Amino acid sequence: PTFPSQRLSTRGLTVDRMGFCSSHDGTGIWWGTVGEGPTLVLCDGFACDGFIWPYVIDEFLEGFQIVRWHYRGHGNSESPRDPDAVTVEDLARDLWAVLDHLELDDCILAGHSMGVQVILQAFEMAPKRVRALIPICGTYMRPLETFHGNDRLQQALPAIDKFVGYAPEKLQAIWTKLTPSRLSFLIAGASSEINARLVRREDFQPYLEHVAEMDLQVYVQILKALAEHSAEHILPEIDVPTLIVAAE
Repeated sequence: PTFPSQRLSTRGLTVDRMGFCSSHDGTGIWWGTVGEGPTLVLCDGFACDGFIWPYVIDEFLEGFQIVRWHYRGHGNSESPRDPDAVTVEDLARDLWAVLDHLELDDCILAGHSMGVQVILQAFEMAPKRVRALIPICGTYMRPLETFHGNDRLQQALPAIDKFVGYAPEKLQAIWTKLTPSRLSFLIAGASSEINARLVRREDFQPYLEHVAEMDLQVYVQILKALAEHSAEHILPEIDVPTLIVAAE
């Protein structure tokens, strides 16, 4: 299928080829590949479009075919055709749509933050196609209940959803202007979202720029779906090599 042309970003990672595929509901999903060997699929965190991967990807370029892709409503991919089709299950179906499009039968799935839930959900959908799992700094269920060690974000979510619905166009303009600002970086450091002593602004700026480009209503809908998702029932079924990366 042909999707509308747009500014494409690979966030510093060279790709041998890239394109779009049509997912289960017709939403256009962007993908990019580089390298040769066993397939390693990189799944982003919430509101990310790959800004973390250039820091680690060079270690794997010689031994793997790396598949990058962007979630619906993220990066180069289209917003969902159905505004409600933003569940973790929808994202996992998008992943398999990419692999089917590329005619790749099996893969190693690496997921960062929300990507942990995505790769677990993808495993449940097609366990025989998954060679191994690499969950990185994420949880398997309802992350807003334990975000920063408490459930305050979970409790605030209904109010956030209602607030965004009052004046979406005006709030979108404010969101787009303020999110990539120095103030957002300072707030992220002050709130311990990042370690301000170790993370430079130029490291974090691509994330802020991408968040600013997202549709605010889609952002909140995905956050709501993420908050309700649990892959706890999948854990006992995992029978492939799994490398868990986590830290305080």
